[in-house]
Amino acid sequence: MSQLQIKPTDSCKYDLLSLGEIMLRLDPGEGRIRTARQFQVWEGGGEYNVARGLRRCFGLRTAVATAFADNDVGRLLEDFVLQGGVATEFIKWLPFDGIGRNVRNGLNFTERGFGVRGAVGV
Repeated sequence: MSQLQIKPTDSCKYDLLSLGEIMLRLDPGEGRIRTARQFQVWEGGGEYNVARGLRRCFGLRTAVATAFADNDVGRLLEDFVLQGGVATEFIKWLPFDGIGRNVRNGLNFTERGFGVRGAVGV
């Protein structure tokens, strides 16, 4: 079996490049989605969460490769990524047609769990 050859850190621009979707998570707080009148908004996605965590907790150089619709929601997502310290040079901006026929930015509504009731996502 051949041994994995890892490049030296100083020869790489990034310590990690994550590939995957980044969505907006809309949290109604203590309430339910069906009765909410306001939401707290966060960014998230499994692969992105790893990149952000490694950047913020350990100071590693991270970037994300994803695509966003070029609209206000996409720009909000970009702002969250920038605030997290993750590089955005590999974000592909796709033209938005006003409806979302070809490209959309993901939205995830998530209620918190209470007692034995787990969290609920829509």
